[in-house]
Amino acid sequence: MNDTTTPVSPDAGRAKALREQVNHPGSSVRSSAGWTAISSLLGLGAVSSMGIIALTYARLASDTSAVLAGSFMGVWGFIYLANFLYFTRTDTQGFSLRWAVYMGIWGALWFAAVTLSNFIFQGEVWFAGLMAALLTLSTTACAWYEAGR
Repeated sequence: MNDTTTPVSPDAGRAKALREQVNHPGSSVRSSAGWTAISSLLGLGAVSSMGIIALTYARLASDTSAVLAGSFMGVWGFIYLANFLYFTRTDTQGFSLRWAVYMGIWGALWFAAVTLSNFIFQGEVWFAGLMAALLTLSTTACAWYEAGR
């Protein structure tokens, strides 16, 4: 018998670790996000960043309304969140807290973008670009972090 076919018995520590892993097969799955959540986060970032720019340009045009841009942005935002809620089937213990943090970051940036662009930076394209870049950067960084877990 050669060395490649000789069975190797694990030591006591490794055997215990393997037994724990078998007893809790879903624990590693529950701690990270699935691709549904990752794609929803990326989509939400894309919709909100493009929406901020579309709303700003709609305000700059004298004969247009921001209702059309805002409506489509809202519809696509709803589609991404509904996609996440419908297709996410696992109870994610560690991810649920991280998801709340990600949504908090996105929500704070979105609130700042909408509020400040309506009251302080009305029609300022540079501000819309900055906020769109921050929304894109934050949602992409969060999604890449989850994809790498």
